[in-house]
Amino acid sequence: MDMENIRQVLEDAAQIFLSAAHTITNERRREAEKVFLQFRRSQFSLDLYRYLIEHSSSSYVVYQTLTALREGIVKEWSSLNDALKEQVVQYLLSYVYSHYSTLSVHVREQALQILVVINKRRKAQRAQMAKNGFTVSLALTNLLQSTNNQEFEFGLTLLNAFINEYSFSNANEAGLTVEQRHSVKRDFEENELKTVLELLLNKIQSNLSSISSSSDLQLFSSILTIIEKILLWNFSSSFSNTRRTMESSNNVETIDWRPPISWKQLVFDQQLVEFFFHIYATLKSMNETKILLQRRCQILRCLSQLACLNGPLISDEPCRLRYLTTFSYYFVQTFLINSTLTINLIECFDISNIISNLITLFTVKGFCSMDNDLCNSFLQLMSQITILLCRTTIISSNNQLDKIIEDPTIAKETFDRLLQAWSRLLYGIDFGRFANLRSFAIEIFDTYLQTHLHINDNYETNDFDLADNDEDDKDLFSEQLICIGLFGRHIIDYALPLLIRLLVDRTKKLYNMMNNSSSNINTKSLDAINDDLHWLLLICGHVLTEEYDSDEQKTIPEAVMNFSREQVKYCDLNKCVQIAQHILQQSQLDLSDEIMHGVSPVTQCLVAVLKLSETERHLCNKGQFEYISVQVAVSLTWFIRRLAANYLGFDEQSYKDVSQILLILLGKGSEMLEFLTNYFLSKVITNLQMWASESDVIRETADLFVTLSMKKDSSLIIIKNDLFWTLANNVITNQMPIQLINEEYKRLLIKGITCTCLNNSSDEYRLHFDRSIFQILNQRLHSIVESIHTLIEQIKLNTNNKIHCTNALQTFYSENVLSQISTLINSYCGLIEGGSRCSSEQITYLFEHSQQTLQDILDLFDFYHNYCDQVQIILELFSLYAEHVLIYLNQNHTNIFYKYILRLLQIFTKCNYGKKTKEINADEDFNSHIYTLLNCLNHLLAKDFIDFSNENSTNTDVNVGDVVLYGLIICLPLIQLDNLLKIPSISICYYKLASSLCEQHSDCIFRLLNPDQYSIFLSTIKLGLDNYDNEICKMCLETIQNLTLYTIKQQKLNQTNEKIKYLEHFLDYLLQEIVITTTTLSDLFDTLAGTIYTLICAYPNQFYHILGQMKQYDENLSIIIDKLANDTGQKPDYNRKAKISFTVKFESFVTNLRRIMKK
Repeated sequence: MDMENIRQVLEDAAQIFLSAAHTITNERRREAEKVFLQFRRSQFSLDLYRYLIEHSSSSYVVYQTLTALREGIVKEWSSLNDALKEQVVQYLLSYVYSHYSTLSVHVREQALQILVVINKRRKAQRAQMAKNGFTVSLALTNLLQSTNNQEFEFGLTLLNAFINEYSFSNANEAGLTVEQRHSVKRDFEENELKTVLELLLNKIQSNLSSISSSSDLQLFSSILTIIEKILLWNFSSSFSNTRRTMESSNNVETIDWRPPISWKQLVFDQQLVEFFFHIYATLKSMNETKILLQRRCQILRCLSQLACLNGPLISDEPCRLRYLTTFSYYFVQTFLINSTLTINLIECFDISNIISNLITLFTVKGFCSMDNDLCNSFLQLMSQITILLCRTTIISSNNQLDKIIEDPTIAKETFDRLLQAWSRLLYGIDFGRFANLRSFAIEIFDTYLQTHLHINDNYETNDFDLADNDEDDKDLFSEQLICIGLFGRHIIDYALPLLIRLLVDRTKKLYNMMNNSSSNINTKSLDAINDDLHWLLLICGHVLTEEYDSDEQKTIPEAVMNFSREQVKYCDLNKCVQIAQHILQQSQLDLSDEIMHGVSPVTQCLVAVLKLSETERHLCNKGQFEYISVQVAVSLTWFIRRLAANYLGFDEQSYKDVSQILLILLGKGSEMLEFLTNYFLSKVITNLQMWASESDVIRETADLFVTLSMKKDSSLIIIKNDLFWTLANNVITNQMPIQLINEEYKRLLIKGITCTCLNNSSDEYRLHFDRSIFQILNQRLHSIVESIHTLIEQIKLNTNNKIHCTNALQTFYSENVLSQISTLINSYCGLIEGGSRCSSEQITYLFEHSQQTLQDILDLFDFYHNYCDQVQIILELFSLYAEHVLIYLNQNHTNIFYKYILRLLQIFTKCNYGKKTKEINADEDFNSHIYTLLNCLNHLLAKDFIDFSNENSTNTDVNVGDVVLYGLIICLPLIQLDNLLKIPSISICYYKLASSLCEQHSDCIFRLLNPDQYSIFLSTIKLGLDNYDNEICKMCLETIQNLTLYTIKQQKLNQTNEKIKYLEHFLDYLLQEIVITTTTLSDLFDTLAGTIYTLICAYPNQFYHILGQMKQYDENLSIIIDKLANDTGQKPDYNRKAKISFTVKFESFVTNLRRIMKK
């Protein structure tokens, strides 16, 4: 076929392929696609490619032609002569330049990529090339030096192609090995990349003063865009392990900019930082327009990345300090003129990034090493920007920032980022060293209060509002509150009295409004008071306490302890103790200055909160619910919980210097400790009665109760309080108002009750717990189960009262009884969660006394197998046992628990095979069942490597691998039938289980699975390789590898098993489907290669058969296939050293294979 006919065929195919979906059939579209695939696989012909490029009217045909040219060059590289390669370079340079304005973007990019690929391959064999052989690199340099704007723009486009190609994401297109890609990339960084950056900077410098027209600004913007990419470059010198990094670095952003040592002259001697500040200042001196403001923001983004300089250029401390000092000096000089902030609001986002990056990368220590005057100026600039942002992130009619930034979350994000930088500074800085820091902190703290409170009876809304966000303020603004709390602790002598004064004032206003005889309520004023109380509680809570992880020991902040200790000389200790009791006995007591005189600020804060709590209680008692704010109730309970967690019964041994006031008031064994703990317990009871229908309040209340229960000192106090046992009885018997509470929060209450009782070593309370809680639950459960059994037996006997028994049995399916069952099982869940916080002896005690309970629950599981809620809760209960209890059980108890699990699995399989239902949400419920069951099986496997029992016996009646595999056998058909592996949570859980099981108990797989089951299991592994992300693919490869290792062991023992051959197809699959046709697992190459090597060791004959088939497919593969075969050996023996060696050789094989086969 001549070239014109080929052009016509391709254009016809392009017209069909690009037609609208409704105008063409899928079959015709596939045929058109096949035409292009065959064309790209045809013999390399530069004349044909040139003809098509120059004569085709279809840009899609031109694009496909360029793609064929690129793939042909990569494939035929070793056979093409240098003259032909140079001919391609010259032709494409000329073609793209002459048609630059008319070419479509994708065609132009494809043509330029070919140029870069050729240049890259030449670089890889630079030992064989003359210095003038790198035509593309020379062309790039010449174009960027040109004074002709069209040529320069062409150079920018070519440079963009260089940057894209040398990034890791597109590295495979050039057909190079990992080591070659790394080598040419490093060469590019040290030569071309550095050179072009210098050229771009020179271009900016030469044109900066003459920028006037929009075209000049557009070119200026294009240059800055390229510079931004260079300043975001991921340098090779950043990594120690080339292979691992190059496989895992795709699409990962890094804040560090780590140029090699060869860039030192450019960065330091040519004063790169100073130059960018100079550009910014020049642009700022011009008449401000929207376009100029955008260019300034580009400069700020460049400076933001220069603030991240790291690596070999500043490896020593003096060098780091010089760079930081230079940057900070020009930063302050540019934006703080005569102590006045000179920035546009829209620039705040990038300036905040600069500040954050400087403090993060150069650390607080580096910052404090600078000159004091410079540090003070920098802090002044930071504080002024912070205050500006704080004032402008509030929603109001004249908010300038929102007018500039359409998305209000950007304003909040900017403010949060700046506060995070402050947090890093404040945690490590010597606060007293900088004279102005205290005044800055006070101003920032005051501004935050002013923008969140209604000052001077101003009732305008000051809350920052994010549309459609139901998140609580303490969570939504947590970063801000943490930093403001940190500011408050640094100026605690100012902040705490101010907060107390405001808290007392708002509480007094609420109290006065409550006692106002007028029947008309000023709603606006009331809302403002409650809103202020809400924010004051949040801010005060963050000043007095720090953030901790849930399991971390919570302590009183050092600043609070020191401040309280210093206040002793001004305080009356007796009055500090008495006033808290007085405020509860006389809630009408006015917290005047006279009353508060001689009371420490921390005590005053506690008293103010108690006053507010009592005011709330009196409002409820009087039925004045219109005065009560749910938001304040949540914040008040949250504050008390934080106070209880950090202060109640604190251990003085944990502190270097202890405040006597706090020790007497809240320390171990103090009189007030008992008083306050009991009051907090009463607060729990009151909240449950007052706010049973408000889930947010109940959640905080339940958390408060759990906090009191988990602290040993407070739990010893509340267990002696009759209120505790009254609460326990109400929760266990599910009396009002407990019935109104969400099951999740009831479970938390049971957790707290259990934790309190079992953490107490007294036999009296253990017995009380046993009789009042455990036995009541067990008796109620056993009674229900016995009643069901009796009725079923009566029905089976076909007695005269069969109809009566049937009707009676139906009552157990009523909503009322189903609710009771759910509450009962949830109570057991709470018992286990509470017991898990106790000693191993107490956990064992729970299990020993749960034998009959677990049997009864399994009977209920069988009886209610059609009721999704009950099934789910029971599965969760056994999952909790497996997670929290199993690891503490001795071997006998472990065997007993395994038998319970086996029965659970038997019931589940009996009741779910062939099950059909018309229930709404039945699919979602069943998915939850499978997920919980898989989780439970995963927890069972953990016993193999986490065992806290006091017994080292290896004697076992039941193998955990057998139990887990039995569960897997049950789940497999159900999972496969409903395609449940499409659900992310289930797929992760399933493949984690499969991987762990095959790692620890491969023998069970071969011993217990029949061929059909084994085949289904392996099909799910193949599904994981085909359809899922790297995390699941890695687990699938590890599963195959572990099964193959077991196969190798069996082969060495000359033991045969028909299932051994089932793994063979994975060798063919991984080589043919993954290595040749896709790049799915390129980021997991080491794992992939290790799995393939393990398969080769198990099935060497199959491996060589596959290699033979590859040779027949393409004769060009013979050389590299023979080399791989020789490197591998006829009978490879599996060992770690051989696997590592194979991985390196296999990587080279795959690279060459893809190059030759156009992959």
